[in-house]
Amino acid sequence: MSVSFATCLGSGAIMLMGQYSLNKNYQQERTRLHDVYSHAFHGVLEQIKRDRIDISWLIPGLLESSMSPDKALAAIKKIIDTNWSQIELESQIISVFLFNKDTQLVGHWGEARVQKQFDDWLSLVAKYEISYDYILCEARCVHYRATPFLYNGHFLGIFIFGVDLADAVLKLKNVIGLDAAILTRHARIDKPGILRLEPWSMNVIALTEYQKNSALLKEFSRLHPEGLAQGSLIFEAGGKTYDLISLPVEGSSEASMLIIEDISASLRSVEQATSLYALSGLLSLLLSGGVLLFLLIGPTRRLRSLVNVFPLIAKKHYHAVARQIRPLKHAWVKDEIDVLEGAAHVLIGTLQELDDQVNQRTQALSDQAKELLIEKNFIDNMLNTAQVIILTTDNTGKIRTVNKFTEQLIGYSAAQLVGKPFSELFFSAETAELILASNGIFERTRSKNLQFECPMVARDGSELYLSWYLSPLFIAELDAESGHEILVVGLDLTERKKSENRLTWLAEHDPLTGLYNRRKFEKELERAISLALRQGHTSAIVFFDIDQFKYINDSSGHQVGDELLIKVAEKLRHITRKADIIARFGGDEFIILASNVGQQQAEELAQKLCGEMATVVVDSGGELHRASVSAGVLIFPKADCSAQDLLASADIAMYRAKEEGRGGWRLASHDDIERKAIKSRVTWKGKIEKALEEDRFVLYYQPIMRIADRTITHYECLLRMVGEDGEISPPAKFIEVAELTGLIYQIDLRVIELAFRKQVELLQEGLDVKLSINLSAEMLSNSDAFVVINRLLQRYGLEAKHFIFEVTETQAMTRLQAAHDLILQIESIGGSFALDDFGVGFSSMSYLKQLPVNYLKIDGSFVKNILQSREDRLFVHAINGVGHGMGIKTIAEFVENRDILEVLAGIGVDYAQGYGIGMAMPHPEFHQQNSVG
Repeated sequence: MSVSFATCLGSGAIMLMGQYSLNKNYQQERTRLHDVYSHAFHGVLEQIKRDRIDISWLIPGLLESSMSPDKALAAIKKIIDTNWSQIELESQIISVFLFNKDTQLVGHWGEARVQKQFDDWLSLVAKYEISYDYILCEARCVHYRATPFLYNGHFLGIFIFGVDLADAVLKLKNVIGLDAAILTRHARIDKPGILRLEPWSMNVIALTEYQKNSALLKEFSRLHPEGLAQGSLIFEAGGKTYDLISLPVEGSSEASMLIIEDISASLRSVEQATSLYALSGLLSLLLSGGVLLFLLIGPTRRLRSLVNVFPLIAKKHYHAVARQIRPLKHAWVKDEIDVLEGAAHVLIGTLQELDDQVNQRTQALSDQAKELLIEKNFIDNMLNTAQVIILTTDNTGKIRTVNKFTEQLIGYSAAQLVGKPFSELFFSAETAELILASNGIFERTRSKNLQFECPMVARDGSELYLSWYLSPLFIAELDAESGHEILVVGLDLTERKKSENRLTWLAEHDPLTGLYNRRKFEKELERAISLALRQGHTSAIVFFDIDQFKYINDSSGHQVGDELLIKVAEKLRHITRKADIIARFGGDEFIILASNVGQQQAEELAQKLCGEMATVVVDSGGELHRASVSAGVLIFPKADCSAQDLLASADIAMYRAKEEGRGGWRLASHDDIERKAIKSRVTWKGKIEKALEEDRFVLYYQPIMRIADRTITHYECLLRMVGEDGEISPPAKFIEVAELTGLIYQIDLRVIELAFRKQVELLQEGLDVKLSINLSAEMLSNSDAFVVINRLLQRYGLEAKHFIFEVTETQAMTRLQAAHDLILQIESIGGSFALDDFGVGFSSMSYLKQLPVNYLKIDGSFVKNILQSREDRLFVHAINGVGHGMGIKTIAEFVENRDILEVLAGIGVDYAQGYGIGMAMPHPEFHQQNSVG
C-alpha cells in the first residue's frame, strides 16, 4: 500500500511539477513578448521621428547673406507661404510654427494652433539653443520638435514642426502583427473616427481593425470601469481570451498605446499540454503501480531522487541535475534504475548540446534577421527618398516595382502602374517604339545600358522632360525565362529644360516687349543681305525711335515709359507681315526688316508706321501721352555696305527726319547721306567701345584758383581718350558720337570712378583738394544717378564733401526737375553742385531759384573779352552779384592772363580757371600756389 501510495504520490508530483514548469514557462514567454512589444512601439516612435523631414537647416541657405535678420524672418515666412502645399505633400509635417529669437510668433502653417505648452519649450530652446521634443494629444497625437536655427552664424529664431503619430498604430501592427490603438485622456471629441470610452473618460484617436476592435474596447471598458492601468490585463469576450497591453507614450502623460492580442490559441495549447501531462501520469500509475508495489519498494528512494531532478531538467539546470544523479556504475550487473540514471546522464548531455546548438542557431538567425531588416529598410528608404524615378520591368516590358517619387511625380499610384506596359503609359508613339525595342537590345548589342531623353505627360496633363537610363538586371532566384529584368531610372530635367529654353529665348529677345533684340536682329540682317545678293531682290529696313520719349520717362516715370514701349511693340506686330523681322534695338529705338520688298512698299510701310503709331496712347494719371515716331528707311543691298554701314545710314536718315519735323520719315540715299559721316560715326563708336573695354580713358586736372588769396583748392576733371597708338583725343572728338550711340552713360560712370580713385590717392598723400566732375545729360536724367554715385562713394570709402558735380546750364534747364532732385540729393550727403557755362543758354536768371547750386561757372565767352568789352564786364558783374545775393560762389572760366584776373578780383568773383591759372595736366601739381603761371 505504501509503495502504491508512494507511486501515486510520485506520479502526481511529476504531473504537478510538469504543469508548474509549463505554466511558468508560459508566463515567462508572455513577459518576454510584452518587452518585445514595448521595444517595437518605441522603435516605431523613433522611426517616425527620424522619418520627419526637417526643413529648418534648408531655409537659411535660400537667403541672401547680406539680408538683415528682420527681413530674413519675413523672407522665410514668404518662402514657407509659397511652398507650404509642397512641404505638406512631400513630408510628414502637418504643422509648422516660426518664432523669432524673442519667442514671438512670426507665422504658423497647418492644422494645429499655438498652444500654451509651447511657452516652456520656447524658453528652453531660446536659452540653450538646443532642440526639444514633446508629444501633445487631443483629437490626434502630434510629435512636436522645437529646433533653433542660425543665420550668418547667429541665432535667428525657432522652428516648431508637428508630425501626426496616427500612423504609429499601422506601423506597429506591421512590425508585431497585432492590433493597436492610441488612447488619450481628454473631454469628448465629436469627430468621425474617434471612439469615446465613457467609463474611462478616454478617447480612442487611432485604432486598427476599427469595426471589430471598437466593440471589443466598449465591452472591456464596461466590464472594467475602474480604468486600464499600465501593464497587461486578461479579458474574455465572445468565446475568446484577449491580452490588453497598455504602454505609455513617451513624452505625453495623457496618452497610451494599447496592444490587443488574442491569446486563446496559446492558452488552449497550455491546457492541452496540461491534459497530456495528466494522462501520461495516470497511464504510468496504472501500468507500473502493481509492479512497483512488489519489485520497486527498495529502489523507490533512488527513483524518487531521480524524479526530483525532472523540474531541474525542465528549467534546463543541467549542471544541478548531474550533481544530484549518482555517478554511472561500472559493475557487471546493472538494474533498471542504473540504466535510467545512465540514460539521464546521456540525455542531459544530449539536451545540453542540443540547447547550445539551438541557442547558437537562434542567435545566428536573429543576427541575420536584423541584418536583413536593416538592409531592407535602408534600401527601401533609399529608393523612396531618392528624387528620381526608379522602377523595374520584366522581360515583357511590364512594370514590376516603382518607388514613391514615381508616384509623386507622375500622379499614378503604384497599384495603377504595376503590371502595366511601361511603354504605353505616358510616352509618344516614337518613344514607345524605342522602349519596346530595348527589350532585346541588350542581348543583341551586349550593351550594359541605354540612355535617352524625351518628354512625357503626367496624370494631371502637365508635360515633364526626363532623362532615362535603362540597364539589364538578372534575378538569380527567378527561372531562366523570367529572370531577366530591366532597371529604369528617370531623372527629372523639367526645370532645367525650362531654364535652358528661357535662356535661349532671352539671348535673342527683349524681355520687356518680347521682340527680337539687337544681337538677333543683326544676325537676321546679315542673312537677309546674303539672301538679297544671291537671289537678286531688294529688301528694306525701317529704323525709328519714339519722339520725346525721355520727356515721358522723366515726367511720368519709367513705368509709364515701359507701358508705352510695350504698346508700340504690340502695334508693330499688328502692322507688319509675319515674314518681317521686328526688334527693339535699344532704349526707345525699334527696327523692322522687310524682306523682298521694293522702295514703294518700303515707303508705304514707313507711312503706315508713322500713322498707326500716332494712335498709341498711354494714360499717366489723367495725362495722355500719344506716341510719335521718326523713322529712317533704307533699301538694300548697297555696294560695299556692311550690315553696320546700313544700320548707321538708317540711323542718320532717322535723325534727318527728326530735323525736318517729328512724326515723319526719311529715305536714306547717297544724295543726302554723307558716307564720311557714317564711317566716322561707326569708327568712333568702335573706338569708344574698345577704349571702355581696355580701360583707355584717363583724366586730366585743371586747377581752379581762389582769387582772394591766390590758392589752388579745386581741380576740374577733364576727360581724355588714349588711342591704340598712344594718341590723346579730347572729348570734342568723341562725346557727340557717345551721346548719339548711348555710350555716354558708360563714359560718365568711368569718369566718376577715375575721379574717386584719384581722390583716394590725394588723401593718402595728405592733400586736401576738391575735384570737380562733369555729368552728362544722360546721367542727369537717370533716376538711379544718385544711387550709383552714393554706392561708389561707399565702395571707395570717400565723403561727398571732396567733390563738386557740374552740369551745363542748358542741360539743367531742359531737365529742370531731374537737376533739382539730384542737386538736393548730392547736397544731403555733403557734396556740392556747380552750374557750368552759365549765361549762354537762357537769358532769365529766375531759374536759379529752382536750382540750389553751390557754384556758378560764368561762361568763358563773357570772360575772355572782359578787358575790351564793357558789355561783357557788366554781364559778369551782374551774374556775380546775383550769385552772391543767392549765396552762390562764382567761378570765371577762360582766365588767360593776369590782367583778366585783376579785373575779376575787382568785381569780386570768387574763383578763376583758365590757361592763365594753369593748363590741364595728368596729375594735380599747383596746391597752395600763390601766383599765376
